[in-house]
Amino acid sequence: MNAKAKTQADDMVRADWDEWLQFGLDGQQYGLNVLQVQEILCGARITPVPGAPAFVLGLINLRGSIVTVVDARQRLGLVPRPARETDWIIILDVQDQSVGLLVDEVSEVMVLDPDRIEAMRGNDTGEDSRHVQGVIQTPAGMLILLDIESLVGLKELRYEQAAAAG
Repeated sequence: MNAKAKTQADDMVRADWDEWLQFGLDGQQYGLNVLQVQEILCGARITPVPGAPAFVLGLINLRGSIVTVVDARQRLGLVPRPARETDWIIILDVQDQSVGLLVDEVSEVMVLDPDRIEAMRGNDTGEDSRHVQGVIQTPAGMLILLDIESLVGLKELRYEQAAAAG
């Protein structure tokens, strides 16, 4: 097979592969489906909200739009820590609503074969597995793929907002 035909064949095979944004928390690598990622910010000022759920760090003003920022550490059962200026906020589109996710670092976009993604077995990683969509072994180690809607807690946020409204 010539080089051009091989490239076309590789492109056809990868056409159904998914792209995932890789990010890190405490040295562990995670992935989010890139189709729901709007943008990535560093050093944004987060304004705390009194009475917000524990997993909500606060709000940011994104070009005139108010965006809720969720603590990825708290949602995954990791040791919480205050936000730092070097942290990143991944702005996600979740059910037509922008939500920010605070993470330590953003690495790269990876193209992954969905056939290689494995379901979680029990609590393989120690993280809160209800937010885990699957895991995949990469050359750099295990990548934990997260369910964005579960992770940001949109249902919980809406419940809290409704309860506050009375």
